[in-house]
Amino acid sequence: MNDIERFENLQTTIKVNPKNFQARRELIMLCLDLGFEKVAMSHIKFLLDIFPDDANLYFNAGICWEKLKNPNNALEAYKKAVELKEDDPDFLYNLASVYEDIGDIDSAMENYKKVIYYKNEDANAFFSIALLYSKKNDPKTAIKCFKKAIEYNYSDYFAHFYLAGEYKKIGEVDFALSEYRKVLELSPDYSWAYFNIAQIYYYLERYDDAIIMLQKTIEKNPKDMEAHKLLAQILIQQSRVDEALELLTDVAQNNENGDICYLMAKIFEMNEDKDSQKDCLELALEYKDSLTFDAKAVKAELKNLN
Repeated sequence: MNDIERFENLQTTIKVNPKNFQARRELIMLCLDLGFEKVAMSHIKFLLDIFPDDANLYFNAGICWEKLKNPNNALEAYKKAVELKEDDPDFLYNLASVYEDIGDIDSAMENYKKVIYYKNEDANAFFSIALLYSKKNDPKTAIKCFKKAIEYNYSDYFAHFYLAGEYKKIGEVDFALSEYRKVLELSPDYSWAYFNIAQIYYYLERYDDAIIMLQKTIEKNPKDMEAHKLLAQILIQQSRVDEALELLTDVAQNNENGDICYLMAKIFEMNEDKDSQKDCLELALEYKDSLTFDAKAVKAELKNLN
């Protein structure tokens, strides 16, 4: 029997016997899995009228409200669930998550820490706490928490990735590189790891290594504009202008990007092709929403060509 057949059978069972509470509970869980949140909520409310102190029902209501994009109602439901059963790590974790979503970082932190109090080796809670410390601009504490998350779930490549980012913030590039490499061991297609390794190599002036990593980034994610731009900049710095122009021309065919056009203008300036340089500067200004270079400076360059 598939899920839809189960759904129909449970609805029929409840219609025949509205007091079959177990069938309603099963239907609630099935509805949440199938995306029938409003149907689930109707049955939750029915059961809460009969079982007003059922913590699990409030927890399911919280999940339902989250799926319905109503964080305030979700928060109240999770708070009630925790009030009724304060030592449940799942209840506390979801409550913390909603606090985080609405921007109450301190309450989120408090409840994530309660998760760990009741479930000492909860990797997800350590990961979430680490992210909050990162937001608080406390990389050293974030690093400690990401390490704990990895200790309890080594295969979480996101934890390795964010740990690498914190090491990068404090200038520990060797540790950062080590963690990014672990990301790629666990998830070889994760393009952002290749890109971040490339950025570090660029910072270390290991340009050939940076180029290899940027090429891998683009292989894994051909739409990564930042990788294309950094690769082009390195090629231009190395006077490999033909390669850079070929790269940028290919990208420009399918993307209206101000930065790409500006970099092409710099190549045409090096080649003393003023007409093409002017055309690219005009396009860069036309696509100003994607232009991160100083627009005033670009206008000045264009003015000097007229």
